[in-house]
Amino acid sequence: MATQEDLCVTQFFKQYEGFCPICQKKTTYRATSNWFRGTLTCTSCPNGSVPRERALALVLEEALPNWRELKIHECSPINRGISVKLKREARDLIQTQFYPDLPRGSTEREFRNEDLQKLTFPANTFDLFISLDVMEHIPEPKAAIHEIWRHLKPGGYMLCTWPVRKYQVEAMDRRVVFNEDGSIKEHLKPEEWHGNPVDSKGALVTVDYGYDIHQAIAHWAHFDVRVYRFNDHKHGILGEYTDVFLAQRRVFDNVT
Repeated sequence: MATQEDLCVTQFFKQYEGFCPICQKKTTYRATSNWFRGTLTCTSCPNGSVPRERALALVLEEALPNWRELKIHECSPINRGISVKLKREARDLIQTQFYPDLPRGSTEREFRNEDLQKLTFPANTFDLFISLDVMEHIPEPKAAIHEIWRHLKPGGYMLCTWPVRKYQVEAMDRRVVFNEDGSIKEHLKPEEWHGNPVDSKGALVTVDYGYDIHQAIAHWAHFDVRVYRFNDHKHGILGEYTDVFLAQRRVFDNVT
């Protein structure tokens, strides 16, 4: 039989009171397991929200309080959390997904088709780029970072989340080697798959990122980079992989 102490620990472990930076309400955060990253949801958000979404929303509000007026590109939105908030409140928003079977730039499905490694947008187009847990699925992260930099205006921002392995210092460790045609040549580590809003098969993890990834980003493109990490009960940002990256394109840059 569980003791009173066990029950108190279980209750503390699975439920917190706080204020959600997405729905802007006092709320209760509840988790269905000890994997808070995927299960510590806000009970007030429509369709819920999870810690990485709240972390990005908190940084967005604090660093860019005028975000609703900006021209924004969100990559790989989902029907939950910050994606819903962006769609409802941003005045100039384009949301994109990657459909490998369609031409890049196609708009024949719900979202415009874009490959982060080869964007079809003109240079100097957006004030802000946002993605949640996309970069760990990109075959060539360096190419994606450069393309994001290119399609931002000078002074524009990249705001992203992706898992950073706490045991790894090296910026990037590949899990998969690809052929030139994009097919998989070799798996260097056991396969790991995450959810994919446009493919029930999921999204293959191609890269593990380590502590020094912020240094690599600044080397790959002219970005100034900040990394935010959290243990924040009030905003329900707890558990593994709470990293948020905020990178600003240097204002003296110009590309055509």
